[in-house]
Amino acid sequence: MPTATLIIFMYCLCMVGLNALLAPALAILSDRVPPKLCGTVSSFYGGGMVAGQPIGTMIGSRMINNAQAGFIIGAVIMLAFGFVALAIWPREESSKDMERTKMTLKDLAVSFHFPKFSTSRDFYKAFGCRVCMLLSYQMISVYQLYIVEDYVHQTKTEAAGTIATMSIITMVVSLSASLISGPISDKMHTRARY
Repeated sequence: MPTATLIIFMYCLCMVGLNALLAPALAILSDRVPPKLCGTVSSFYGGGMVAGQPIGTMIGSRMINNAQAGFIIGAVIMLAFGFVALAIWPREESSKDMERTKMTLKDLAVSFHFPKFSTSRDFYKAFGCRVCMLLSYQMISVYQLYIVEDYVHQTKTEAAGTIATMSIITMVVSLSASLISGPISDKMHTRARY
């Protein structure tokens, strides 16, 4: 991309597509999973996320000297797994006979408001912790290549090897923590309630 504006625009466009894929997966947790298993199922969902990102980073580090091929491979993988998810996604009952309510722009706007703090402390705890965790994780992972090249002074090829190793470590630790924390949450009956 030749300009920062175009990079930002394309990044935002990609995030709209990515979140269009992720939002239905998150809705399934609350819509179709029994409350007593939400933590365990969430940990598997989270485990997939924390394993997928380091695996993507490892693949990307192998393509460091041929970025265009890496982007094409990434796009093909995302497209293919979209069809895999569609094929294995649990089917729900038809909603054609369900009562429908008309949604106005005002209803849509109201749906974006945050709940009252006095009645939703668990929501704000979970929200705050998640924002801080994701912000700190992304600050390192997104700029990892530049950190290793500019501050550790490795060549691009050496940096790719370092990033691949760090990705494996991140995946093992994050996956372990994710798969352990879900069942613990189920046993403690802790949930962020809205």
